[in-house]
Amino acid sequence: MTNAVAHLLVACASLLLLTTQQAVRGGLDVEPEDIYKTIKSKNGVVVDCVYIHKQPTLKHHPLFKDHKIQVYPRSVDSRRPVGHLRQEWHSSGSCPAGTVPIRRLPKTTVTSPPAAMPSFSRDQHRRDAIILDDSNSPRQEFAIALALAGPYHGASALLPSWRLAKIEPGDASATSLVISGTVNRTWASNPFPGEIPPDVTNQIAVGLMTDPAVFGNGDPHLYVFYTNDGGSSRNCLNFQCPGFVQTSNEILLGASFIDGGSSIAYGGVPYVAVNIHRPSGQQQWWVSVNDTAVGYFPHFLFPTFFPESFVNQLGGSVRDTRPGGAHTDTEMGNGRTPDTGGAAVVKAYLAVAANGADVKDMPVKYAVTAPKCYNVAVLGENTDVPGYDIAYGGPGGSGCDE
Repeated sequence: MTNAVAHLLVACASLLLLTTQQAVRGGLDVEPEDIYKTIKSKNGVVVDCVYIHKQPTLKHHPLFKDHKIQVYPRSVDSRRPVGHLRQEWHSSGSCPAGTVPIRRLPKTTVTSPPAAMPSFSRDQHRRDAIILDDSNSPRQEFAIALALAGPYHGASALLPSWRLAKIEPGDASATSLVISGTVNRTWASNPFPGEIPPDVTNQIAVGLMTDPAVFGNGDPHLYVFYTNDGGSSRNCLNFQCPGFVQTSNEILLGASFIDGGSSIAYGGVPYVAVNIHRPSGQQQWWVSVNDTAVGYFPHFLFPTFFPESFVNQLGGSVRDTRPGGAHTDTEMGNGRTPDTGGAAVVKAYLAVAANGADVKDMPVKYAVTAPKCYNVAVLGENTDVPGYDIAYGGPGGSGCDE
């Protein structure tokens, strides 16, 4: 197995196995005078409408001193289906313009520390990467597809919003879109299509995560994530540490959804349209959900300023705490593997090319840690919406260790 693949999987693992400070309102404290008003939703979630210039990142990171909040260029609106996003707190109130909603988490909310990198093996004769972990320790499971035709200026996809039938205490399960970049500028100046770069130091992710220990229930919750050191120590989920600048007063990070959350649906399954994009003429990476710009990650958070991505990743992951010493029963996706039919599907993946155009871009490699219970497959082009469909997921269970 190459070091690049190993680094990629360690960074991926950090999406769910995160170090954090004591969490107050998403991880960083908000002063009472910075709050315009507070909303308590019917499901018990407390939301603070924080003055946009007083949000945690702008107060807790020295690089943001005198930072001017950026504006999303509406000329790059998505050409995807646009649907209304319904989050639970919307039925109890709204945050006015000039404020941003920030979820208040209990002071006792703490996520798990990162796992040490497990032992992997890779069959060099396969087009995909099968990564096996024979250890009996808690670990991160993956079933992901990798697109490697960069340089990219982003990616977009439709993520399914499934409520898991089974999740073990302490576990978590996520569906995500991730972009990754290298700090090796020599390689970046002459990349090799189809190959993983020498490192994936810079990462940004957006997705749906089920983690009852953090979010309080078994619903999927919207999240963003970044790391600027390949996941070795800097792993930031939502506002657990400074970095993300929110601009939307409508979308709440760490919130669950009503009836799946989105008016976009295929086959009765609700979908959320997500996009990570660096617009032409701007240096920051914007995150959009259902065609609404939620906010951005400034370029100065990252080594080499993260000008482009070379890995676009789609699929699922599970934090396996190995309850009772056996592999977890926690589901990924909807609990079905692609070979059985009816698995969860990330729909209509498109890359954003360096010139800003949306392009069809078939993933060419896979990474699967437990193929007996979680897997991934590229289904081909979507017949309704431009882009590629990727089936992923599985049931977990003790059979994973056989």
